[in-house]
Parts: sequence; C-alpha cells; structure tokens
Amino acid sequence: MSHLLSLAAGSVLDLAPGAVPGCAADAGYPLCGVRLADPAREVAAVAAALASTGVGLLDVEVVRLGPGPLTDADRVLAAAAAELGARFLLTVSHDPDEAGTVAKVAELAALLAGTPTRVALEPMLFTALRTREDAERVAGAVAGTVVLLDPLHLYRAGTPLGAPTDPALVGYAQLTDTAATLAPSDLAHEARHERVPPGLGVLPLATFLAALPTGIPLSVEVQSDHLARGLDPTARARRLHAAAAAVSGPS
Repeated sequence: MSHLLSLAAGSVLDLAPGAVPGCAADAGYPLCGVRLADPAREVAAVAAALASTGVGLLDVEVVRLGPGPLTDADRVLAAAAAELGARFLLTVSHDPDEAGTVAKVAELAALLAGTPTRVALEPMLFTALRTREDAERVAGAVAGTVVLLDPLHLYRAGTPLGAPTDPALVGYAQLTDTAATLAPSDLAHEARHERVPPGLGVLPLATFLAALPTGIPLSVEVQSDHLARGLDPTARARRLHAAAAAVSGPS
C-alpha cells in the first residue's frame, strides 16, 4: 500500500493557514497540515478551504509543552484541531520533567477523546523528548498517543533509520532530507532553514520508508530558505511533491 503525501505547514510557512489546502490541491497532495498562530481567527478559513478543495487535514501544529501545567493556548489549539477534524495534533515537549510531560499529554488526550484527533509527539535533540525512545516511552504511557518520526531528527540523534517501528505507536512520518553528512552546530537552524527535497540529500530514505508501518501518511516537510527565495509556494509544493513521489511512490 502506498503512502499518502501531505503538504507540511513547514514547507509553505509563507502562506496563511487558510491558503494551504488550496496550495496542496494545486500541487497534487491529498492531505495537508497547518500551523495555527491564532486559532480563533484562522479556523474558519481553514475549514472553508478544506471543504472546497476536498483535501484532508493530516495535522495541526504545534503544541509546545513547557514546564508547569497545560496552558489555555494549548487547550485552544487542541480544540481547533478537533474542530477541523485533523488526524493529529503535533506536539513537542520542552519540559525536562518526563512525568510532567506525561501528565500534560494525558490531559491533551482527554480533551481530544471522542474526536478524530490524536496527540502526535515529535522527538528532536533540541527538545526535552530528544530521541525516538523518549517519545515512544511517553506515548506508551498515554493511550491513543502516537509518535511522529522525522528522518532528519532520527539521523542527528544517531537512531538507525531502518530500526523496526511499532504500528501501534507510530502515527505518521515526515519526509525530508539534508545535504550535510556532519551535524551542524545549530540543529534547530538546520531543521528550520536548511533542509533539501527528499532524495536530494544524504539520508537513507529507502531504508527509513521500508521500516515504517504500512501505508502511514508522509508529511513532506522541507523548510528551506533557498527554496523559499527561488520558488513561490505552489511551485515549491509541486517540486517537493515530485521529489517525494520519486522516493516513496505515487500518493
């Protein structure tokens, strides 16, 4: 079974959230993701665009869990994701207390109970959930929670991209690449500014894809200053779709 491709919010951050579904449709993606900065103002436009294009909503970004209790902003974003029918609420943790992270993830999961939306934890070396194992441990403690795997973050953490995955814990994956074999001094900058289209870098993506659960969606996330300078959002999305399809097969 082939993987459905989703246009990640990070690939077209210069678009308003309400414009992302139309861009995804024009570029051939059946799914998309959106990053909401002001859910109360943005949800209606996203909902209308999803309805008019028929594009499905894979994920809403991004809950950033900090130390202390869940915030009102976190709850509002969770409610927006559920209202829009997103499959996943992309969540990262900056809380060094793992028990505190588990408690907040459990609260998010309770808020989302009965909706189509599940919490998806993304591990990154520059967050408190640094590795895939960290994220899987938290996800395993909260029923229904899953992990989002990004091959760039796994590669930088030294996690083999072909390591077996648990279909019960891995909800979806990102598809991306990097031109740098050696880790840069600023991993966050690389992730947010220096990615390259899938298949044009050094990541063993065929190995990564072969280890994923069958048929899970792939979010094509290429945050690239170089591409953003040279291509408008639709042209960029089309180029990334072509690169992703060449690696993963047609969506």
